[in-house]
Amino acid sequence: MSPITLPPDCRVGSTLLQLDSVDSTNSEIKRLAAQSAPDGLVVTARRQTAGRGRAGRTFHSPEDCGLYLSALLRPQLPPEAVAHFTAWTAVAVCDAVEATCGLRPQIKWINDLILNEKKLCGVLTELLLTDGRPDALVVGIGINVNHRPEDFPPELRESATSLAMELGQTVDLEELTRALILALNRLYADFPAQRANYLRRYRADCLTLGRLVRLTTPTDWRDAVAVDIDEEFRLLVELPDGSREAVRTGEASVRGPNGYL
Repeated sequence: MSPITLPPDCRVGSTLLQLDSVDSTNSEIKRLAAQSAPDGLVVTARRQTAGRGRAGRTFHSPEDCGLYLSALLRPQLPPEAVAHFTAWTAVAVCDAVEATCGLRPQIKWINDLILNEKKLCGVLTELLLTDGRPDALVVGIGINVNHRPEDFPPELRESATSLAMELGQTVDLEELTRALILALNRLYADFPAQRANYLRRYRADCLTLGRLVRLTTPTDWRDAVAVDIDEEFRLLVELPDGSREAVRTGEASVRGPNGYL
């Protein structure tokens, strides 16, 4: 990929490291953060050998197929104020994809982007602590961009998609990367003052609402109907007995035509 050109006042991407290969952009950012890397550092890679998702999952990252990017942010905010950052990031990624490709993904609560009922992108946000105090946020984003069906392992071909597969043409990876960094820069400038705006947009993009979901914990699962996203970006669900509950963590699989997403 050619060097990305950004406006001189761009806080996110003010330091930009473009790698050919890395184990994980999130892992690389964390190593650099331990060496006092600056606020706004962005790391991209053409491939990841050990891409990571939520709950210890892997993120399939073949060379020159996807956008693999992590940003290091050092907001001077208490931990509870950054709990919404993953949801805000999902909105920012939707903005970047729409600006570049002319189509807008939907969000499966809380951090997956979906096109035509298949996964397009995942977001992994990690809070770094120093002496038990919040020190930085690592925001990792992996987008399936120019994958062909055969670029996915067999176990993912029915559940994953790419922008190229949906559009029927390749996507300019450099242009999408630039659009994503600019969207993250806007998010960072807006955070946390524009929470109401991002919450409204998150609700509009969220495909989970109004659908049957399966709530999964390490020990059990329950079925419910997703009815809203509350002010804390928690998923408000209605259980079979009519009671309602706000879900902050865990899996919420959405019932689709081919089973649970």
